[in-house]
Amino acid sequence: MLTAARWALPGQLCLLMLMMFQPGLPARADTERYNGALRGKELSPPIETHALGSVQLALVGDQLSWIVSFYDLDSPPVSVQMHGPAGPGENAGMLLDMGNNWGDLGRNNIMSGKAVINADQRASLSSGKWYLLVRTRSHPGGELRGQMQRFN
Repeated sequence: MLTAARWALPGQLCLLMLMMFQPGLPARADTERYNGALRGKELSPPIETHALGSVQLALVGDQLSWIVSFYDLDSPPVSVQMHGPAGPGENAGMLLDMGNNWGDLGRNNIMSGKAVINADQRASLSSGKWYLLVRTRSHPGGELRGQMQRFN
């Protein structure tokens, strides 16, 4: 039986390549890329958890695409959301509900999606003021958090 933990790296790489090199579309120099490491210690206040995760974003114009992975959550996820504007250690309201398309693997998952964002949201993302929050049944305030950082 295949599990997300066993196929985590190959799955992430395939999804990232598909997201970055969208077949049938011309290459675009204006793609902005962001990533973040998801950890319980990044929450405000921090929590102790063995869970880990990562998030990668690609922004082309007003189209935001993402790949989120999380592993060893204390309980099943209930929501994955982008929050901001806020810096590390600060809390802010939800900007984007990233849905619940993490599949049926329970505490170990990879998810992807797309959304359109407005100019104000793009500006706050570009300034490093967005963070991703993974909420779970046992941690309704959040089990994982990662601040978005631009890497191109």
